[in-house]
Amino acid sequence: MSNASLAPRTGVETPALRLANVSKSFGSTHAVKNVSLEIPRHEVVGLIGENGAGKSTLLKILTGLYQPDSGVIEAAGRPVRFRKPQDAVAAGIGVVHQEQSLLSNLSVAENIAMNALSSKDAATRGGFYRWKRLNAEAAEILARVGSTIDPRTKVGDLSFVDRQMVEIARALRVDEAVHAAPLVILDEPTSVLERNETAILEREIRSLREIGSVLFVSHRLDEVLRICDRVVVMRHGEVVADVRREEVTEDDLFRLMIGQESRARVRRAGSAAGETPAVEVRGLGHRGHFKDVSFSVSAGRSLAIVGAMGSGRESVCRALFGAEPFDSGTLEVAGRPVQGWSMRKAVRKGLAYIPSERKVEGMVGGLSAAENLTLVHPREAARGPFLRRRARVKAAEEWFERLDVRPRDPHLPLGRFSGGNQQKVVMAKWLRAEELSVIILDHPLRGLDPGASQTVNDQIRAAQEGGAAVILLPDTLEEALEMADEILVMRDGEITARFDLSVVAPTSLDLLEKMV
Repeated sequence: MSNASLAPRTGVETPALRLANVSKSFGSTHAVKNVSLEIPRHEVVGLIGENGAGKSTLLKILTGLYQPDSGVIEAAGRPVRFRKPQDAVAAGIGVVHQEQSLLSNLSVAENIAMNALSSKDAATRGGFYRWKRLNAEAAEILARVGSTIDPRTKVGDLSFVDRQMVEIARALRVDEAVHAAPLVILDEPTSVLERNETAILEREIRSLREIGSVLFVSHRLDEVLRICDRVVVMRHGEVVADVRREEVTEDDLFRLMIGQESRARVRRAGSAAGETPAVEVRGLGHRGHFKDVSFSVSAGRSLAIVGAMGSGRESVCRALFGAEPFDSGTLEVAGRPVQGWSMRKAVRKGLAYIPSERKVEGMVGGLSAAENLTLVHPREAARGPFLRRRARVKAAEEWFERLDVRPRDPHLPLGRFSGGNQQKVVMAKWLRAEELSVIILDHPLRGLDPGASQTVNDQIRAAQEGGAAVILLPDTLEEALEMADEILVMRDGEITARFDLSVVAPTSLDLLEKMV
């Protein structure tokens, strides 16, 4: 790839959005430094970078949540200053945030209408909703993203995937609200979508290109190259490349993001199954969720459980950790049956659980990173019943270095860190256990950039080599094939297939056939 290909591209037509030397700092931390880029009309521009590269800060500037310290922003050729999110909406910018922002106590239709700018657009009269019109408009825009969700449904009753589809529909509401070509920002929109839903979204993005512009943020480099016309790469708060998709490969993008070559992931050969499994279930069931589930995992080995949404695999793993009940079958840990199983007992037995929704179940955003890291296993940083602050900070500093957590300040509230760095701290909270026997990973790489994924993978393998059994719910079938010694396939709450990868190497198609 030549250096010439790194030059920003500009079109003759006035771009939908233009940034010139935009900067934003928080104390001594330069989150965004002199960023200049253009998003032309009728193009899909990809934005990639490591967690902590400045992408999230830049998106918050574009959506009015942060104001830049310096620089110029132009929308449709006119200088703008977004002092609040409504200003961005008025300029035709809609956004689907990585962390969902819907109001769970309102209906789908009400959430979609929240992007409207006037009482007329919001289907109101005299301060009251005209429910028939409101629901009809919501149904129409949901149909545009291939969704059949009832607009009257409360958002709190929807699955995570359905909520994501509502977020996308709400972002598309902008073009109707301002009667102008929209710029839709999609921040990791496919991170929790199934294959068929991802295909629907890709089709909608291509349609959006005809009427407006898209800024597409994703950590999946193959997806970026498949969907985007151009790719902008950020590193350490700066734009380091602006390239056409046909000029680069995934390896090129990885090198630009990380500053080094990718270490190819090679499936590790696990140890032979031990005589006493670290964890074993026989005929495990929870009415309405899963039934007759049996498997075992020995120390040093990894089991991946794959299945479509609603397959029951998440509930099985939560039952193993005591977060959900089971009403039939048996569970044994280190060869001993358990009774009155709970999360507290699971932790005492050396089980760890990294949840998929880290902000909801895995962390306390208002506490410091150091405090979060010692929440579950505080003994190393305690003297009697009292925590030793210096010891806690020292433990955090050691894990920050090991997992390359940025920024390196463990005193900062964990909510201030990027999503990928939050995930690293959540991982460290469990990996630092002195007697880790089983680690359950529910989508551990969700939302992580390729570099962070490598770091997390290295730590998972290190835990295995240290004697821990690993149970993995992967984001993709490729992850399962690369990381597991054995794969279980689930459908409708039951196991439909088992593959021992030391005996047979299934393809993604083999797994998919048993999932649907």
